[in-house]
Amino acid sequence: MNGKRSYKYRWVVLAAYMYVAALTQLFWLNFSAIDTYIEENLHISAFSTGLLALVFPLTYVLLSLPSGMIIDKKGFKYSIGIGAIFTGVFSMIRIIDPYSYPLLLISQIGISIGQPFVLNGITKLVVTWFPRKEEATAVGLGSLALFIGMVISLGVTPSLVDSLGLKSMLLIYGIMGIVGALLFFLLVRAKPPTPAREAQAEEKISLREGLKSILRIRDFVILGFVALIGIGVFNGLATWLEKILNELHHISMVDAGTISSVLVFSGMLGCVIIPIVSDRIRRRKPFLILASSVGAICVVVLMLGSGFAANLVNGIVLGFFLLSALPIMLTMSIEITGEKYAGISVAYLQLLGNGAAVAIVPLMELLRGVRDEHILPLAFIAVLLVIAIVMAIRIRETVKTV
Repeated sequence: MNGKRSYKYRWVVLAAYMYVAALTQLFWLNFSAIDTYIEENLHISAFSTGLLALVFPLTYVLLSLPSGMIIDKKGFKYSIGIGAIFTGVFSMIRIIDPYSYPLLLISQIGISIGQPFVLNGITKLVVTWFPRKEEATAVGLGSLALFIGMVISLGVTPSLVDSLGLKSMLLIYGIMGIVGALLFFLLVRAKPPTPAREAQAEEKISLREGLKSILRIRDFVILGFVALIGIGVFNGLATWLEKILNELHHISMVDAGTISSVLVFSGMLGCVIIPIVSDRIRRRKPFLILASSVGAICVVVLMLGSGFAANLVNGIVLGFFLLSALPIMLTMSIEITGEKYAGISVAYLQLLGNGAAVAIVPLMELLRGVRDEHILPLAFIAVLLVIAIVMAIRIRETVKTV
């Protein structure tokens, strides 16, 4: 028999992935949440503290494509397993000497090496375990895990350090990292007994051939530029939002932190609701256009609006629509390039997005210095989002009618 079947165990596999994916974001931002504490107690500069987080997008740029090829050749469990090991082991190494900056930096680099192997594996996991009609929903839940990790990192880390100290915080997170690796290898199966969809012929492809194949596809090239702008803009806003609200609208750092947290929470909801609606109506393109359009409008409102309430509402709308574009883009990448290139296509999008983040974050600060205010950098990212709208309009609908 050549039947297709969906197994309930697919949700266990996805849940195990989500836990490990959330850990990568938790460990990425945990020192950013306590940057003042780290600077004062380790006696290092603000740049050195920032480097503990900046190594993640830098490493992602270097390893995104190689990890994508490993995913396509070896499968999602092999790749994500590599990432889970790096994440778990190096999160524990940090507790050897929490006040040694070289050790913390080496550990962060080790964790960052695992990140692309984890995050680039979501689409391969989905096409292996989930039917086509659940693609965007499953990818959306995988993306939701990233924002859960961010929220925990930014919201819980300061309280843990304040009440228990740095070493205890790192010990708790290290145990979580080891548990994540163990759970992944114990619970995750490489594939279901019966395929969830029509199996595509296996074909060994090189990195060069894989890139040549996906970059011949017009819609994927355009989607790459949209991802470059979208991921880059999000990283820029995530890095500077509290400072923008404080300096431009005189909102206190506490209230600015509340707005930032609500923005991410709203994005978490968007990553669940928008993909479900997209799967139901069998459309992707309108949501990609909507994300860029609402994003551009909200950035303009951020420039002109004032007061806590107005910026809180703006943050809710911005987070819900802009962040929900991530699972939509990842799903579109599968539908455009095919399941055979699920790993390399996502790796390419993440490469562009993280590369843009490395450039956009310092560029926004550079533009701020021109007039000593944030109007110019906000105008810059608003223009980028308008360009993303134009590009998204040019992409053809990717859902195939069955």
